[in-house]
Amino acid sequence: MEQMINKELVKKLRSERSWSQDQLATISGLSIRTIQRVESEGSGSLESKRALAAAFDINVSNLDINSTADSTLASSHRGCKFGLAGATVGILSAYIGISISFTSGDITSAEAGIHYGSLSALYGISCAVIIVMSNRYHSNPK
Repeated sequence: MEQMINKELVKKLRSERSWSQDQLATISGLSIRTIQRVESEGSGSLESKRALAAAFDINVSNLDINSTADSTLASSHRGCKFGLAGATVGILSAYIGISISFTSGDITSAEAGIHYGSLSALYGISCAVIIVMSNRYHSNPK
């Protein structure tokens, strides 16, 4: 049964040890073609994964691809985009409301200026928080 193997980690571990693909094949007992396939496609048998883990002296599960982290990162990107879009729609709606109130005479130009300034500040802070939190998550995912 084909296994997905973290090809980037295999390449990194091999490079750290200054091993060629041929040397890794010899050390792991795998064929050079298997090493090439793992490093190019990230696929191999469970036996190949075990042999590589033994060669690198790591746990077999370390060679698994962390698809949960990838999907969480993609979800975080979507959340950031939706957060910024929501903040933008909210600020535009508030600007429209203030403009309507001002043109209908319900508020003075001074009050409208205070409202516009407050909204702009709030929007800037909201965007900054969304971006900072997104960057913090991306640099330190759990």
